[in-house]
Amino acid sequence: MAKKIAAVFLGVVSFFLMFAVGESFGAPVGFLTIGVFYLVSQFFLSRGNPRALHEDWSIILSLNAVLIVTAILILIIEPDAKWTAIVAVVSILCSAIGAGLAGLLAKK
Repeated sequence: MAKKIAAVFLGVVSFFLMFAVGESFGAPVGFLTIGVFYLVSQFFLSRGNPRALHEDWSIILSLNAVLIVTAILILIIEPDAKWTAIVAVVSILCSAIGAGLAGLLAKK
């Protein structure tokens, strides 16, 4: 339960990070920053679990909940800005990679 609360908190932090970096340096740098943030966050939330990629999906969804809701709202409010919803896909993929990497290192 503590990991899920930490994941939601990190998701809220990433929302503000996305806007701060994206507005300052542009969308590509913002996407890269969000990807690295989610990869590192999920790695530390899943470390020590050799089956992290299979068992930590609730933590992955908790971590990505804020950006998933943001992407849905973007698609509803601004249908022409579909490319901005890609940030949710980037965050989910990087979270899965982070969990897989944590699982791989826990097996060794």
